[in-house]
Amino acid sequence: MRKKVRNFMEQYHMVEKGDCVLAAVSGGADSLCLLMLLLELHRELGIRLCAVHVEHGIRGEESLKDAEFVEKFCLHNQIPCKICRCDAVRYAKEQKISLEEGARELRYQYFRQTAEAFKADKIAVAHNQNDCAETMLFHLARGTELRGLCGIWPVRDQIIRPLLCVERREIESYLAEHDQLYCKDQTNEELLYTRNKIRHQILPVLSEINDQAVAHMNQTAVSAYEAWELIENLTDHAVKEYMFQKDGGYFLSDKLLNEKPVILRAVLHRILTQAAGKSRDISRIHVRQIQDLFHLQTGRVITLPEGVQARRTYQGILLIRKENQGLDIEQEWLLPEKGSVFISSYEYEVQTRVFDKISQNEEIPKNRYTKWMDYDKIKGTMRMRTPQEQDFLVIDAQGNRKKLNRYFADEKVPGYRRGQMLLLADDTHILWVIGYRISEDVKVTEHTRRILEIRVNGGTAHE
Repeated sequence: MRKKVRNFMEQYHMVEKGDCVLAAVSGGADSLCLLMLLLELHRELGIRLCAVHVEHGIRGEESLKDAEFVEKFCLHNQIPCKICRCDAVRYAKEQKISLEEGARELRYQYFRQTAEAFKADKIAVAHNQNDCAETMLFHLARGTELRGLCGIWPVRDQIIRPLLCVERREIESYLAEHDQLYCKDQTNEELLYTRNKIRHQILPVLSEINDQAVAHMNQTAVSAYEAWELIENLTDHAVKEYMFQKDGGYFLSDKLLNEKPVILRAVLHRILTQAAGKSRDISRIHVRQIQDLFHLQTGRVITLPEGVQARRTYQGILLIRKENQGLDIEQEWLLPEKGSVFISSYEYEVQTRVFDKISQNEEIPKNRYTKWMDYDKIKGTMRMRTPQEQDFLVIDAQGNRKKLNRYFADEKVPGYRRGQMLLLADDTHILWVIGYRISEDVKVTEHTRRILEIRVNGGTAHE
């Protein structure tokens, strides 16, 4: 077993010569076996060894005895050890999560803190092939994509799992051969926890069907991981091609629908996770909701975890957190006859100048962000501002008007963006919807004497 574990560690490049490895030791069979093997291997691997034990405050006197057992074992074998004590019950209640999940979160918090204190390069935990098989079955029962079939990974960031090459029965045989006692957590025998039901009721039956069931499931986990890595690479390319940041959120183009379904779902899950800020509570049903939204009418909105909203737009879907919606600008910016004003909320620089019309044949700019207007038809003070309820545009030479909201609808401007649109106005009405049209009554004609040129540079709010 010693050779098997060493070969496995070398296969996955778990440690390098000179590393300090922190072993997470509960005192149970798996973690004690891990610590003993690392102690056997540390000289030939060229590593330093230390240990950490987390006492969760759950099992009373029994839990305290486990901590004492680990501390004495480490002292006897001259292994630096830190005992961490916490209240997992209180933490789980505060975080509104299960006791299992709360205890796990606390463990890994203390693992990382202790690794920092010991200046450890790696944290070794004692998951074995049975744990991997249990995890796969748990994910299958709950519902999972391919990633859930990858089980437990041998290496992930700072965490290494040297025992993922052996089954629990091999661990028990190793300890028996060395006449080594270990702690037994009675809660591991209780069937109140889902994993214990899988461990004591389901895996034994599968092993009766085929005594290599656990090993075969671990082989499948490796294959699933290799396939998942390929999908992740393809997903990276798809994200770069079909997603860009817009309006404080993440915009996904309709062209994403051309991808294979597995890549489509992977992109949606990744972007939803980014928008939410975490993966917890993000499930297949939420990915499916976004996928279905592509086929609904423009303007439809669905609410997702962590305050994320998905909005159907004319060319795709925008995922945005509620707190990022709207710029909430309540001020206006007065414009000089000649000069510039910087509007920081939009990252726009607005430049203006007034000049005499030189020739009737001079070409009027066609740039969306540079406009000419008849300066003498502008009434009062020029200003930049956001829309107001009474706003309108003059739409023809006869002076007919169109309410600004109606204009936005005709131009297919999404409803959530309309309140953010930047406008050029005078004392009477809207002169220009930035990035769109100007009012008909201020257009330059053959009778124009002075021209206002207004240029908007920078910004991305209306692109």
